[in-house]
Amino acid sequence: MRIHASINRMVNKEDSAIKAYASVTMDGMFAVHGLRVIETEKGRFVNMPSTSYTDKDGNKQYSDTFHAITKSARTAVNQAVLNAYDLKLQQVQQTDIEVENTPNEEMSEPEDEPEPELSM
Repeated sequence: MRIHASINRMVNKEDSAIKAYASVTMDGMFAVHGLRVIETEKGRFVNMPSTSYTDKDGNKQYSDTFHAITKSARTAVNQAVLNAYDLKLQQVQQTDIEVENTPNEEMSEPEDEPEPELSM
């Protein structure tokens, strides 16, 4: 089975264990949305999409709406999502470049470009 994972949204909140939301497609025929990349002190893992409900004792419970049946399938989904997350992190780090002015460096004003002539 061919599994393609994509990161839909990165979460940049220090107090959140959720680091990203992802989707996967399987063999180009099925799509699953709402997977979450979670990072805790125990490590990073993928949480499957789920719904919540209240049990008979009034406790909030969660039930996966999608899950892999075999260990190898679950490993493949997890690895695909975590690989996509790592690639997305690299892209974000490559575009987040901090530039600092040195104390003696002057700020330069952008040069005005001439307006293009419009011909009709």
